[in-house]
Amino acid sequence: MPSPSSRSGPLGDSPVVRRSGEWWLTAPTLSLRVDDPVLAGNLDRFAADLADAQQAVAALRSSGGLA
Repeated sequence: MPSPSSRSGPLGDSPVVRRSGEWWLTAPTLSLRVDDPVLAGNLDRFAADLADAQQAVAALRSSGGLA
């Protein structure tokens, strides 16, 4: 299974999308590739943390811990 930061798709509800291994800042009329390696690394870490949080919530829901 690919790591959360290597998957394509939006990052939560933010205007940031990962496409073909690259981060993009998006707007309705424009997309800009993130060329800053520090920002891209932070986005990778945030994506991994978000995926971990989503898995934890899903586990709680399936065990009856959350309504």
